[in-house]
Amino acid sequence: MSNKLEGVALISFPTVLAERGNLTALELPEVVPFHVKRIFLVHNVSNTEIRGEHAHKNCWQLLIATTGSVMVDVTDGEFKESYQLDSPEEGLLIPPLIWGTQYNYSSNAALLVLASEPFDASDYLHDFEEFKAFRKNKNR
Repeated sequence: MSNKLEGVALISFPTVLAERGNLTALELPEVVPFHVKRIFLVHNVSNTEIRGEHAHKNCWQLLIATTGSVMVDVTDGEFKESYQLDSPEEGLLIPPLIWGTQYNYSSNAALLVLASEPFDASDYLHDFEEFKAFRKNKNR
């Protein structure tokens, strides 16, 4: 998949395969390219629900499907990419000013999110047109 969205990347995590069960480690800061200030878990989401539908002005996020699967669409307002997250062995890095939408959660899906910033309502852009205008003005 060609990546046209700057900063968006799938990151593979080192995993040790063992007879008694696998172990996946997220070394900080070697694997996670930002200082983690907040962690949250999205779970028990109906497959008919849509989550996200926003961008952040400053916050980086790393999304990991610890169980089950979830689809993630990301866009800069011009280019769009879709990812299926279905393994705790990889995560989707989403930089600031990228619009993210999560949907099609499997019945057992749990989405772990690592964020570079604590919660701040003023960091969110919830309106897509406002997001595109903010991004355009920021890039001038």
